[in-house]
Amino acid sequence: MQTFDVEFTSGGTLFAADQVQDLVSDLDATDLIVVSHGWNNDVQEATDLYDELLGNVQRLLDLRANPQAPTTLRGLDGRTFAACRVYWPSKKFADKDLIPGGGAAGATVANDAALELVLDRLAEDPTRLGDRVTSPARDQAVASAKALVPQLASDPDARAAYVDLLRSLVDADDSVDDDGAAAFFSADAEDLFDALEGPVSAPGAEAIGGGAGGRGADNGGAAGIRDRLDGAIAAARRLANLTTYFQMKSRAGTVGANGLAPVVRRVRTEHPDVRVHLVGHSFGGRLVTAAAHALDDNTPQVTLSLLQAAFSHNGLSGDFGGGKAGAFRAILTDRRASGPILITHTKNDKAVGIAYPLASRIASQNAAALGDRNDPYGGMGRNGAQRTDEALGNETELAAVGHDYRFAPGKVYNLLADAFIADHGAVRGIQVAYSILSAASVV
Repeated sequence: MQTFDVEFTSGGTLFAADQVQDLVSDLDATDLIVVSHGWNNDVQEATDLYDELLGNVQRLLDLRANPQAPTTLRGLDGRTFAACRVYWPSKKFADKDLIPGGGAAGATVANDAALELVLDRLAEDPTRLGDRVTSPARDQAVASAKALVPQLASDPDARAAYVDLLRSLVDADDSVDDDGAAAFFSADAEDLFDALEGPVSAPGAEAIGGGAGGRGADNGGAAGIRDRLDGAIAAARRLANLTTYFQMKSRAGTVGANGLAPVVRRVRTEHPDVRVHLVGHSFGGRLVTAAAHALDDNTPQVTLSLLQAAFSHNGLSGDFGGGKAGAFRAILTDRRASGPILITHTKNDKAVGIAYPLASRIASQNAAALGDRNDPYGGMGRNGAQRTDEALGNETELAAVGHDYRFAPGKVYNLLADAFIADHGAVRGIQVAYSILSAASVV
């Protein structure tokens, strides 16, 4: 398989223009898989993801000549695949930071350490993936925030100053408010701390179904993911994690729309018949979705595979309340990705599973349905696409190699992945690779 690397800066510009020139000049394939990592600290972590996932894609393609191979794979015979590996400066948003001590009650030391770690990471503002670049202004803001920590439990002025400092580290996002961002940037500091001081649970297991979000609430977290710590320091950690989340949300959208979309257009200009398969993990899911959203209407032969995507489960919705459409609704209405859209989701995803209950706490205080499919603030990687007509009737499971998915263009498929995706990062398996190729076979 031909492989090309394309790197973007935090502002969405190409780091090296010759990388794209090499891609458009040397590409010799019928199909191009464009894959983006999610939150990573360094290039090696992203490369390891690509090597394993794309290695499994190649293993499946190597089976095509076998008469006993699945029909889906044999149907790809004669097609050649290349890969474009996207690198961009994302940050960690890891389980151990979100739920220090594995959620154990009384993990005070772990909570303090996790808060310090996430604040230190907020000081970093790298232009490239793997850099540890800071600026005097960010260093000072983080140092001031850390100095306030001992006073947060007793001093309202300290809490207000802490919130202001965190807000100064991330640009306000003016996109659709589907993840609590508006409340994060506008709510009173006391309200934010009050909302986030108590233990937080993400929902547990639920049955397949409910693409439009019409099912009843699940168990409310009884068998789900729990962050049991409470108090002002726990709230401060959760606010710092949300700051990281909103920073990465904005950056992923910028890189996708302003960086990757023009690359895809240029590839299509030079190779008009090449099929494009956009694949994104975590915030890389938001990145490739933003790229698809920035394509022209009626762009043919584009599939979209979102692996534990870290953005709102209403992102593709036509109406998730009050007549509001999701931020990326035009992908479907204007057929900017005309092929199937696949979305893996699982209760095993702690990172996405905890992030959205936090959003719900600060935006709606909807204690009955924190982060589940009925919550206005839930994540793709936890629930799949909700309130999305094109997903109705298409809920199924991520299945073993050989399954006949029967994907169709213009439809959205929520793939319940509990059996094969054990945590947020476990998206490299051969079952995931097979689902991507199954989508590719449709266009």
